[in-house]
Amino acid sequence: MNKIFLALALLLVVGFSVAYWKMGGLKAPTIALETTTQPYFLAGRYYEGPANDEAFGDLTREAYQLRKDGKIRGDFGNIFYNSPESSRDAAKVFVGIVVADTVSQQLPANYRYRTFAAGQKVVHARIDASYLLAPDKLYTGIKEYAATNKLSLQNVYLERFPDKGEPEVLAVIK
Repeated sequence: MNKIFLALALLLVVGFSVAYWKMGGLKAPTIALETTTQPYFLAGRYYEGPANDEAFGDLTREAYQLRKDGKIRGDFGNIFYNSPESSRDAAKVFVGIVVADTVSQQLPANYRYRTFAAGQKVVHARIDASYLLAPDKLYTGIKEYAATNKLSLQNVYLERFPDKGEPEVLAVIK
């Protein structure tokens, strides 16, 4: 009986390891210091409060649903206005969809545009991994890069999670 449990446990460990590897869990992010050449436009709604609050989850689900239904075309994205570490307690975030421009689509009644401006110095991190694993790896990579290069972050972050392509985070430098 113990051998069966041991075999099942080993099988589960191997299965989870393969799934983690396939999702890009062993890949490292690509990180570079850049200046944004074009603005990023987001259609969405602002949220301020605990990141684990149901209202924050509702905004995220709403954005995904609007995108899925084709009511807004673009990639899911957010602009965080505070550090990811502190956002667990008090997130300040514009939740929405990264769109090509501010004129080609009609927005739902309660949605607004926000712009992540061009010409900003940023630490740009991207990774070829699942969006489920990407945020932790991207933010950790940005933090390590900033520390290594003695850069001070402004605590403004643009996240973009495309259906196809690499998830990315741009962190503004002071």
